Amino acid sequence: MKTGRWVMLVSALLIFGMVHLIDAQEGAVTDKSKVTFQKDATGFVYLGPGVDLKAYDTVVIGNFSTEGLPDIGPGKLEEYRETYRIQLKTKLTAAGIFKEVTDDQSKASGHKTLVIWGDIVAMHPGSGAARFWVGMGAGKAVAEIKTYVSPAEEKKILLAHHLKPTSGMRGGALGAREGYAFLNQGVDRISTFSIEYIKRIYQTGR
Repeated sequence: MKTGRWVMLVSALLIFGMVHLIDAQEGAVTDKSKVTFQKDATGFVYLGPGVDLKAYDTVVIGNFSTEGLPDIGPGKLEEYRETYRIQLKTKLTAAGIFKEVTDDQSKASGHKTLVIWGDIVAMHPGSGAARFWVGMGAGKAVAEIKTYVSPAEEKKILLAHHLKPTSGMRGGALGAREGYAFLNQGVDRISTFSIEYIKRIYQTGR
């Protein structure tokens, strides 16, 4: 009699676990346009259901699209994109939470591998003339990046981060130089907060 009860209990737990797993999988987002960001101390963030980053030991820094962005100077967009990728790799490596962090995209495979990818939504130094003559926030420099984390073997998005630093710096003769300097600062800030969010989810799960 006792054996029968144990069998029933174990069966019930297994069924419950399978249902929970199915629900978690059904709640997963695979389309970045469906990601709903929420305000957070690190910016705007998204966390998928049942995420456990400790199940992964390798992270590959993937591609960040600059599609549709206006040209801001020869090679500038590519420069900021690569700067962001390098900063993600450097800061995530320094966090010491994953066994390997690499920007070699050929390693984006395996069930214990994550890929960090995303979109550079805006990257513009603004207008020095507008900042100087118009003021009131006109001609702002802006750096905006959406960062996603996905398993290498699956399309679902585990978590995401979105930040958009802007500056209404006064222009004048040094306006353009100030604008590009801000973009460097903005990219650095975004990478810092993005890694802080990933580290927090790894350590606390929320």
